[in-house]
Amino acid sequence: TNDQHHEAAVTALKLGRHVLCEKPLGLTVKQCDEVIALQEVSGKVLQIGHEMRFQRLYQEMKGMIDRGAVGDLQLMWCREFRGPMRMGWRASEALTGGTILEKNIHHIDLFNWMMARPPVRVSAHGGTNVLTDREVLDNAQVLIEYEGGRRATLELCLFAPYGGDCEIGVAGNLGRIDTKNQALSLVHHRFDLPDRTEMQIADSKEDANFVDSSGRIDRGIRPELEHFFSCIRNHQMPLNDGPASRMAVAVCLAAQESIKRRESVWIEEMLA
Repeated sequence: TNDQHHEAAVTALKLGRHVLCEKPLGLTVKQCDEVIALQEVSGKVLQIGHEMRFQRLYQEMKGMIDRGAVGDLQLMWCREFRGPMRMGWRASEALTGGTILEKNIHHIDLFNWMMARPPVRVSAHGGTNVLTDREVLDNAQVLIEYEGGRRATLELCLFAPYGGDCEIGVAGNLGRIDTKNQALSLVHHRFDLPDRTEMQIADSKEDANFVDSSGRIDRGIRPELEHFFSCIRNHQMPLNDGPASRMAVAVCLAAQESIKRRESVWIEEMLA
């Protein structure tokens, strides 16, 4: 459970072990700082399980953004309307740290990675409106402001019917990229007719750690593990390192705090 990640990572680093820690790195920024400080002293590899960075679809998307396919990136969004998560520890605020920290840290990490700017302020609304047998949020709307005016939005609903992956997209001054169900479309536009590029990023069993009974592949896990071992062999910093995970935790906590306080929350407050 999420409340055990910090202690497990601290123990492993004190024993001189390399660490691949499940997300989130901690339930607080202070816990993240403690793990990162130990990693810096030990010189060991610390990688956090933000596996969406290793999924082919989002690596292609990131590459397009970095190559200037949409021009000056301005907006990013994620819309996840899905059925409830399983009961058990995921229904506990104390064990998860909250819905956004447990579930949507994946998407917020993608926001931070693709925006490539420091997050500045978070405004959010949410509640437990339907799944009232749980302690955690079942819906949320989150707006993240980044340095330079870029913005990202997250829409979450955990009481919608199952079906399909979440929708993630970006828009810049030259075009937009949309992704859903492993399909990616790039549209260039201004005021004339747009030109469109579409591609299907095929699922790969080689990228999976399991395939369920419906044939769904859990994507990104194998490349993430290969990256971890490569970083150990070559003495490199991982793509999803401690500081990146710390910032994702800070944004998640700011969103949850914004919902509680009904006001915007500055990231610097979370990092203090």
